[in-house]
Amino acid sequence: MQRFLSEKIVFGLRWIFLCILFLAFYFYFFSLNKFHLFYLEQTQLFRFSGDYFKPFIEKPGEFIFYVGEFFSQFFINPYLGAGIVTLLAAAICFLTHLILKKLGINALIFSLIPVLLIAALQSNHLYKVGLTVGIIFSLSFGLGYLQLTRNLIRYIIGGIVWFLLYHLTGGIALLASLLAVLFELFYFNSKTKWITISAIILVSVGFPYLAWKFFYLVTFRDAWFYPLPFWGVSRMPLFAALLAYLPVVIVILSGYKQIRKRKVVDVPLNYKTILAGSFIVILGMVFVKTKNYDPKIEIFLGMDHYVQSEDWNKVIALSKTYPGVNQLVLYYTNLALYKTGQFSDRMFDFPQHGINGLRLQWTRDEVTPFFGGEIFYQLNYINEAYRWAFESMVAKGLNPRSLKRLVQTSLINGHYEIAAKYLNVLDQTMFYKDWATSYKRYVSDTTQIGQNKELAEKRQFLVKRDFISYDLGLNELLTEHSENRMAYEYQMAAFLLNKDIKSFAANIYRLKEFRYRAIPVNYEEALLFCMTYLKKDLVPEGYTIRPATIQRKNEYVAGISRCGGDRDRAARELYKQFGNTCWYYLHFAEQTNKYL
Repeated sequence: MQRFLSEKIVFGLRWIFLCILFLAFYFYFFSLNKFHLFYLEQTQLFRFSGDYFKPFIEKPGEFIFYVGEFFSQFFINPYLGAGIVTLLAAAICFLTHLILKKLGINALIFSLIPVLLIAALQSNHLYKVGLTVGIIFSLSFGLGYLQLTRNLIRYIIGGIVWFLLYHLTGGIALLASLLAVLFELFYFNSKTKWITISAIILVSVGFPYLAWKFFYLVTFRDAWFYPLPFWGVSRMPLFAALLAYLPVVIVILSGYKQIRKRKVVDVPLNYKTILAGSFIVILGMVFVKTKNYDPKIEIFLGMDHYVQSEDWNKVIALSKTYPGVNQLVLYYTNLALYKTGQFSDRMFDFPQHGINGLRLQWTRDEVTPFFGGEIFYQLNYINEAYRWAFESMVAKGLNPRSLKRLVQTSLINGHYEIAAKYLNVLDQTMFYKDWATSYKRYVSDTTQIGQNKELAEKRQFLVKRDFISYDLGLNELLTEHSENRMAYEYQMAAFLLNKDIKSFAANIYRLKEFRYRAIPVNYEEALLFCMTYLKKDLVPEGYTIRPATIQRKNEYVAGISRCGGDRDRAARELYKQFGNTCWYYLHFAEQTNKYL
């Protein structure tokens, strides 16, 4: 009776321990990595279509990415995203545990290490879920292989399934081959085990060669190693560790069993082992959090998410938490400041670093077109927004963000057939089908576009003349539509950020055209600077500069005077009180980094 109760207690403690671990795993991804998961969802587009499925079965190793993208589409919901990642990690944990138990190794802690490795890998916003799926397929093969105790049946079924596994997982099938070799070596007592092991190695090495030579259009290296992401990717040693972990544990513990002449390696569950296991898991969690989790990327991806949902106040709130300076963060911050009506008053509350904070320089890569096209759409530079969205789709592949933007810009331009083509793609998805349906009515009845406030407003700002611009095209946009307020504010910001005070002064009169009730604070500061430099009154008719701004300027000048021409001292002492002013930027922009 006592033995029965102790076994029940042990069983209960194991499940409690596992529940706590996976709840922690879930909340780690739900609370700290949800924007990483949102981003993964935005970079792929799973579609229920034969044309979409076909490429995933034409090359060994691609199918796992099909399954991975199926799961990734659910990352649009943070609860589902964290849940799916947790379930995949749990699957690897339990498969590892069952394999080790079958081999006579009963120690829960050895099954938990892969969970920590998955947490570390998935903390990276570039890690693809399909790679985890490939590991699960290979471990499932290993567990099934162990169940086949009759030699001939094991060889036949194992061989057939391995060929299928190679097609599905590519190079990850080599993990399954290695497991089969170790099982033959340490578990099965076949008299012909060395012949069997030789045959497994020969097939594992030789079949990829035949696949490269006769069956698939792949490179020589990819025939063995695709999709193993080892070359030129700094984060992937962790994936190599995940691949090697189970074989290494099997070799060490099976060797230990043979040396000690034991049938089972059983680590008893008691207070000592619970404490030791908890310590190892906690240490692993600390390693994941400190070495693999990047809070800066999470903050930026959070800003990106809120830009897409147009929650501009949350964009600004996240920007305030970002440590240091980042061009992408500043680019989104300035956009959010404008959208909340604070750009011309609070631009220098954030560490501006020249005109690069207003837009991203064109670069043909995966990142720049994906993030950088937003500003053109908001500025009503519709053709350029279309170009950046298209380039993003070329670089990253079909993704919902680019397709939606291509639909919107095509409708604004009146290119209804093009819009219909992209809508048909979105119509094949689970989570964007409703959006596509709502926009299809603008194609079937173009008069309804006027009922969409966003599209109708942007049509009013359509550019009718052709021009080529290598920046934001602000001059051209204002020439076409002088009422484009965003273009005006960005142009004035560009003048200040480039320290072009003459151009700023020459355009300040337009405040009246845009019906500003008062001069924005940053403009007041710039005007006081310009009037001192140009020695003339530049305040537009009907406006005045606030006395508080004049008083602050006098205090700033007094602070400069106290430093007696010592530029470094002035920059250091004035930063705390005046670091968010236009004056400080004009004088000390290049030194701002020192005090952030």
